[in-house]
Amino acid sequence: MNKVKILVYGAGAIGAYFGGKLVQAGHEVIFIDKPNRVESLQAKGLKLRLLDQEYDFTPNIHADLDGLPVQDLVLIAVKAFHTYEIAMNLLPVLTPSTLIVSLQNGLDNEKILADLLGSNLVIGCVPSFSGFFSEQNTLLQQAPAHLTYGEMDHQPSRRLEWLSQILSHAGIEHKISNNITLEIWKSFLWNNSFNLISALTRTDMSQILACDTLRPTLDQMILEVQRVALAEGVEIPEETVEDLRHKALRLGQVKSNMLKDLEAGQLPELDPLAGTLLRKAQQYGISIPVNQTVFNLMQLTMMNYGLIEGA
Repeated sequence: MNKVKILVYGAGAIGAYFGGKLVQAGHEVIFIDKPNRVESLQAKGLKLRLLDQEYDFTPNIHADLDGLPVQDLVLIAVKAFHTYEIAMNLLPVLTPSTLIVSLQNGLDNEKILADLLGSNLVIGCVPSFSGFFSEQNTLLQQAPAHLTYGEMDHQPSRRLEWLSQILSHAGIEHKISNNITLEIWKSFLWNNSFNLISALTRTDMSQILACDTLRPTLDQMILEVQRVALAEGVEIPEETVEDLRHKALRLGQVKSNMLKDLEAGQLPELDPLAGTLLRKAQQYGISIPVNQTVFNLMQLTMMNYGLIEGA
């Protein structure tokens, strides 16, 4: 297929994986990251140690967008609390036909991007990827990766099929959803509940699920999320909850992203996850005491790690 101009904003684990697969497929991929990260990857390159292959390459990576050409596809792969900050920077590389896809955690990334850049440019997406950098430039994949995406109005479109062709050519597993809003909430249910408990208790997925005394807490956290989702017109089926437990069991000893962030001395995505949920609950007058308590405990943990300042 024809080469596509692709911008990957963020060269962390998820950006490196999906961006690397697209580079390998022959597309014109540009990465954006912080200056020190840019310098490191320009010098050492990226080494992808995937489940089915190894792939090394030197990324075309920059610290800003100055002088870059307009892009056909933009993948946002930064922490969700950076979404506002980078959105307006994207204007010089956008055209009315550019497609923007968020590969982020959280509920409101698509809304932020659509409000700032135009809803006609943005589709919804739920990424699934588990892996980590064993060294600054060596990415180890731990589980199969997958993208679920769709239009925010839940309608079919030609650009969804266009993106499917790009992903298929790059060997990226994916699915087009006719209800991406539900998929985003389902992903949030997973990320909010298991991420927070994992980070607070320093445990992996298998340890959490093996602890019977923790089951009522997890169940209540999930139920509270379901109530807020319903207030937004999204009904999360009960079988989804069981599917998430099975997913956690398959992951086994994988650590959550929040726990990895704590261990690396990096700021976890607490506000884009639990913080957003609390604000939505307050908006609808819904009490979510377990999620509020876990949020408070996580804030204290982050203070003790020196990641945020105390009140």
